[in-house]
Amino acid sequence: MKTVNTLLKAFAATAILALSFNATAAASNAPSDSNSSSPNAIYYVINDSDNVLAHDYDLWEVTLLGGKHYTIVVDGDGDTDLDVYLYDEDGNEIDKDTDNTDYCICEVTPRWTGDFTIKVRNYGDVYNHYTIKVYR
Repeated sequence: MKTVNTLLKAFAATAILALSFNATAAASNAPSDSNSSSPNAIYYVINDSDNVLAHDYDLWEVTLLGGKHYTIVVDGDGDTDLDVYLYDEDGNEIDKDTDNTDYCICEVTPRWTGDFTIKVRNYGDVYNHYTIKVYR
């Protein structure tokens, strides 16, 4: 019986160590809002690409932290005019880029942490393959 208790204790200790190690590793890999070792490091919230159909739009949902400055860059394939609109969680327009190109930039420093919507609108007669980057 003593051997079984010793084995159970050893198993429990191993399990606790493994869980502790996994939690520490996960925390060290998680995005952090603390100062990084490089003050010029770029933190991407979105770094992706997609196609927006002709005369249509895509919506991107993103959570932004209050007091942090973010830049939104949409860079299309050159075939059509893209416009970008940024809305807060209440549907208020925060910023937009509506020139006649498919390279768009919006910037925001939210006063509060919240959910924001980015609308990428295609005014052309063909689809546009674009990249979208949201970073701080």
